[in-house]
Amino acid sequence: MTDLISRIEQLNQISPHLPQNIMSFMFHLHTSLELYQQGPHLAHSLDELLSIFPTSSFLLTCKALLAYHSKDLIVAEQDFSYLLSLHPQRLDSLDHYSNILYVLNMRPKLAFLAHVCSSIDKFRPESCVVIGNYYSLLSMHEKAVQYFRRALTLDRSCLSAWTLMGHEYVELKNTHAAIESYRRAVDVNRRDYRAWYGLGQTYEMLEMHTYALWYYKKAAGLRPWDGKMWMAVGSCLEKMGQDRDGIKALKRALLADSYYDSTATSFGSAGAADRMAHLDPEVLLQIATMYDRLGDLEEAKSYMELCVAQEVGDTTNSGGGGNPGESFAIHRDSSGGVAGSGDEAETRERGAGNDGGGGGQEGTGVTVATSRARMWLAQYALRNNDYATATRLAAELCQDGVEVEDAKAIIQTARHRMMEADLREQ
Repeated sequence: MTDLISRIEQLNQISPHLPQNIMSFMFHLHTSLELYQQGPHLAHSLDELLSIFPTSSFLLTCKALLAYHSKDLIVAEQDFSYLLSLHPQRLDSLDHYSNILYVLNMRPKLAFLAHVCSSIDKFRPESCVVIGNYYSLLSMHEKAVQYFRRALTLDRSCLSAWTLMGHEYVELKNTHAAIESYRRAVDVNRRDYRAWYGLGQTYEMLEMHTYALWYYKKAAGLRPWDGKMWMAVGSCLEKMGQDRDGIKALKRALLADSYYDSTATSFGSAGAADRMAHLDPEVLLQIATMYDRLGDLEEAKSYMELCVAQEVGDTTNSGGGGNPGESFAIHRDSSGGVAGSGDEAETRERGAGNDGGGGGQEGTGVTVATSRARMWLAQYALRNNDYATATRLAAELCQDGVEVEDAKAIIQTARHRMMEADLREQ
């Protein structure tokens, strides 16, 4: 039945007609996870089922996958580790566990997991995927492809193997084989956003931006609250010269990331509660740069200031005229709450008490993006005869050791112009 449901709207239409019993709840939970859903309501339903079946391997796997879909990889890894300790002979879904260990760069644990899977049954597709991920982490991409092919020999519908093999071919610069692998993954499951995203990346490598944009939009449609998807859409639009549409997509990426920050604590994650609720300086710089190209210097200045503000975690004060946060409905108040636009179905899953953290959050520190934004602001201040601001920003760049020569040149120019202004006044 799950295979027949392609969108969450279809599941929501079916659910009211099902009998209200435990099996219906499990069906709804399983199908929601297959559609890559996550949220406090789903987590609450899962907790209620776990209170009845606390050692159920199926429910514990769902709990780990729920954390995985919410991008809380630390908690997902802990859940899978606990599941493995309770059911050491169970190989189901361990391919997802290996993906988490790969992303977290936990090589010893991934090596142990590969050894466990191989000793239990080396002819299971999951075992081959786990071993393939281990070789991929060692940058032995040809060996990884060999094991992913072995998994597909055992099960042609193994979605993870097709997708991961596509990733390996991208690493090997074999774009045609990568495209074929991703297409096979889409044929197996058209709901797999990772394969659509992989196709977009591959076509972007080939500089076929129109194709890349189409695939990125498919991935974003399947996972609308994942900022990574919208960042890809925005960057692709920027390369195509469509700056206004690119700005809209990147603002959506910021909104999506703030949504994950605001809902992460609802999964019982201690680590998520400490997660920094700041905006991505790279995205803010990208938006500001596109506004600059469009000639909208006031908006560009506001986003540059907001980018610099991320160094200390200040998302409420852009430091200049206007508040750019209001323009994309993601301005945070002093308690860290998120003001969402509410125009998508997923906004109903936001908990009223899910703050993204306290008001005194740490920032990113000095980054390449914030330094570039500071340089732009210093040059902007110099052009507008705000010599004190230009000098201050350039001095900060010198202190950080970034573009020191250009920063010194700005300081000298500002001092020279101030001296000329003083002489004229005399």
